[in-house]
Amino acid sequence: MNITVLGTGIMGSGIATVAASKGFSVSAWNRTIERAQALEGDSLHAESDLATAVSQADIIAIVVFDAGSVLDVLQKAYQHAPADAVWVQMSTIGTEGARQAREFAEAHDLHLIETMMMGSKDQANSSQLILIGGGDEALFGKAKPFLDAISKKLVHCGAQVGDGTAVKLACNLWLGCITAAACQSVKVLERQHVNPQLFLDVIAGGTSDSPYAHIKGGKAISEDYSPQFEVSALEKDLGLMKSVMESVGFRSDLLSLVMDLYAQSDDKGHAHDDISAVATSFE
Repeated sequence: MNITVLGTGIMGSGIATVAASKGFSVSAWNRTIERAQALEGDSLHAESDLATAVSQADIIAIVVFDAGSVLDVLQKAYQHAPADAVWVQMSTIGTEGARQAREFAEAHDLHLIETMMMGSKDQANSSQLILIGGGDEALFGKAKPFLDAISKKLVHCGAQVGDGTAVKLACNLWLGCITAAACQSVKVLERQHVNPQLFLDVIAGGTSDSPYAHIKGGKAISEDYSPQFEVSALEKDLGLMKSVMESVGFRSDLLSLVMDLYAQSDDKGHAHDDISAVATSFE
């Protein structure tokens, strides 16, 4: 099976590398080709030309930043891909972006599904992603060998591209909130000259425990903000969630407060650091 990965940022690079390690023939394309070339190995080839990258693909995974980038890639690449290729849209692009991608695919007879990703750099590099799917189940069947290789679980949320996106945005709202809460708990203990690790020790194993609290709280304690999930990316996703809330007349009070905290860390120069850098907004 030939896999093409379009976009080799934090997540795309992990997906491409893992797929190659599992025996797939992988072509990787990125607007900045050097990022794809850095991944090259026996089963992974970097391709600078988008049309060539998709020309022999069975599965085309789109792992770019936003809706505009997804639509741009689709528009430029679709005529060069095999007619039976399955397009796997993996970028978080919001419900409106998902609608636009779905309508483009329908208008051009493309086989499009979406698999939003829960997980960050470490999970992408170790086949531990949770995939949040939307689209025709028959197409998921065709893509199953690839999806199984890069993930530990797939939750199919509905028959339409966009169903997975709705669930993904709700999940990222939760991640944004618990990360901010964990980091605030750490920083308020530091302000009182109390060992913040005690907070994580107390919740460990209890009903309120969360692996994410330990990951992000630990990064806040060590002040290691090397990116796993960038502040700018979460800000984009939370903005998409706010648009959804506004469109359905749903209160966004908590979301607005959380967005303000991440905006403060962005203003302090942490846009491309890990979301645990929200801890700096409490300093």
